[in-house]
Amino acid sequence: MTEWHAHGESDPGIDPDIRLQQIREAFVDDVLRGLVWLTLCILAMSFWRNFLGPPSLRWPAAFAMVAVSTTSLCTLFWRRRHLSYRFKATALLGVLFLTATAGLVSFGQAAPTGNFFAMGFFVSAVLFSRNTVFMLIGGTALVIACAAFAALSGLHTVPINLNAVVMQPVVWVNLMLTLALSAGAIATAMGSFMRAMQSLLGDVHRQQTEIKAQRDQIRHLATHDNLTGLPIMRLAVDRSHQAMAHARHNGQKIAFMFLDLDGFKEVNDRHGHEAGDRVLQTVAKRLTSAVRSADTAARIGGDEFVVILSDLSHAHFAGDVAEKILRTLNAPIAYDGHELSVGASIGIAVFPDHAEDLDALKRAADRAMYAVKASGKNRYQFAQPA
Repeated sequence: MTEWHAHGESDPGIDPDIRLQQIREAFVDDVLRGLVWLTLCILAMSFWRNFLGPPSLRWPAAFAMVAVSTTSLCTLFWRRRHLSYRFKATALLGVLFLTATAGLVSFGQAAPTGNFFAMGFFVSAVLFSRNTVFMLIGGTALVIACAAFAALSGLHTVPINLNAVVMQPVVWVNLMLTLALSAGAIATAMGSFMRAMQSLLGDVHRQQTEIKAQRDQIRHLATHDNLTGLPIMRLAVDRSHQAMAHARHNGQKIAFMFLDLDGFKEVNDRHGHEAGDRVLQTVAKRLTSAVRSADTAARIGGDEFVVILSDLSHAHFAGDVAEKILRTLNAPIAYDGHELSVGASIGIAVFPDHAEDLDALKRAADRAMYAVKASGKNRYQFAQPA
């Protein structure tokens, strides 16, 4: 069976026309392979019938037609890699319909050549356009009508005794063999075609998954800090607006915290920027663990962070969270055999107690944070009432 693509390899891109052409070319080769075996078996049966069997079964002209069809198919299959797809497809259909027509003319309606007509329609439906298939169906109907007219009007007679033919077991064996091999050839080709389509759909699904993952990654990078993975200010602002709208609707509060690290500059100066990056990453993890999943911790630049607490029933809950954050951040951070220590100054503004719009809320929290910086650091302070 033809290999459609190497397993484990992912195409960089799927060109529908190229992949469909590959599928059709492999399909033609599979059909040719099945028909070669079919015609070789029929040729052997025809040889026995015409040269070794009873005289009532002998018809050298029929054997000659089978021999020509077999030779043509074997040549096509042997030279398939040196022939163009269009030539192989056209020649394949030509052999199928000529074989079916020759059998119809030779044996009339008693000929088992309907299998070749059916296979020709099936192959043409896969390889050619719908208009071509309809033309073939119309042409086949015309050929059958002409053969029927010739037989009914006496213009053409079958030169062998069909009653004597049907009394020979070998004829029935030939019929069953032809039917079985024809069905096998069609089933084999269709099976390979369906596997190719499944492979194509699998490639499409994998590429769609990769594209979605890339889009998600791009979206994440556009709204999150590369070093810490925390949201940046733009995303924090969006979430603040959402939290304020929800709080306004439900009669609740939100807390907006500005957080500036204490002692971060000393860590950078003494241990270098890699140590500073480790501190920022650790702080980000500790902030995330100190707040609820519905809350937001964001890095807005340098050693400054923002925390948005949503759905608060009382403002003092923000103080509880601030104390938890301070305790969490005060724990030492291990780095290269050293224990690094930082603290935080936190300013808290509560909506709607301190301000009713985001800009005013941010300014109030910022002033509260600088008030902490000026009065001793490493603690929190609420903004002054509006």
